[in-house]
Amino acid sequence: MKLVVTISTGNSGGGAIHDYLIKSTKYKNPFKGQEFRIMDDPDGILNLYHNFYKNCSINNPSNAIMRFQNYIDNLVNLKINIKNENIKIYDKEILSLTEKYIKSITTLNYNAFPQFVAIQTSFFKKKFFNLKKKFFNLSNSHSLFKMYLPVKEDIFLKQSKIYLKKIIKIQSRNKKLNYLVLDQALNMLNFKKIFSYFDDVKIILVTRDPRGIYNSMKTRKSAAYPDDSLKVWTDWYDQTIKKFHDYKRKIPKKYSKHILEIKFEDFVRNYEKEQKKILKFLDISKINNDFDIKKTEFNVFKARKELSDFEKNYIKKKLSKYLQW
Repeated sequence: MKLVVTISTGNSGGGAIHDYLIKSTKYKNPFKGQEFRIMDDPDGILNLYHNFYKNCSINNPSNAIMRFQNYIDNLVNLKINIKNENIKIYDKEILSLTEKYIKSITTLNYNAFPQFVAIQTSFFKKKFFNLKKKFFNLSNSHSLFKMYLPVKEDIFLKQSKIYLKKIIKIQSRNKKLNYLVLDQALNMLNFKKIFSYFDDVKIILVTRDPRGIYNSMKTRKSAAYPDDSLKVWTDWYDQTIKKFHDYKRKIPKKYSKHILEIKFEDFVRNYEKEQKKILKFLDISKINNDFDIKKTEFNVFKARKELSDFEKNYIKKKLSKYLQW
């Protein structure tokens, strides 16, 4: 299985490169074209790893597993509207797969009721549970919470690889997909970690002029980003991109041949040249012309007309180092 991951800051063209690959090459997205968040979301696999081996304590692994289970339980209910029909993105089999995964990354488990759980448990829930224990004469082994001890780090990484491959296989059932694209599987500040979880993987980083990003976030009312204050937004963007460039400089050279950076505006203005760069990087051929570059071209430079002169000049002054047009 060959895998490519498209990564961007959000509203910066990563989705367009993802769509180009799906519509123009043999790469396919098994998650109905949606972002793959299981690894990178705050309660995802990377959070498990961090609380197992970096942020060590007696309680952290168990709390991370509880949050991961809750996250997966909610993830299977996530839907997308396709042709006026709400369709679930994830196969429900991911639930049983996750149970097996948790067993494979832990050495033992036991029922308990630690203080950090008690603090977060409502009075009525504790009262009901105690009455239930008394009524059914249950032993102390019955509890509201399960504690875990993690396996060694190398086993965790091995089992996580297996888990991710199985998820993709389930999502790709009845289809033999050997070329896969995942959108936003990791982010601009941790993308090197993808090499610990997949063997044959490449990364396409997509950057965009900040005026275009700001206009897109402002227009869409992107809830995850600051858009109500230009000053707050430019400060946010400056700090985020500084971290990205600092992180990128520290990437070991052995990974460089597996990472390609694309400027969104260049992709649109020099479409033939940039797509050849992408195809060469992935060592594939273009199979059709279904991708609508004209539509993308219309969207990429909207900021020129839609932003006020004050907004354009303010961003140009504050973020001059990152301008791309």
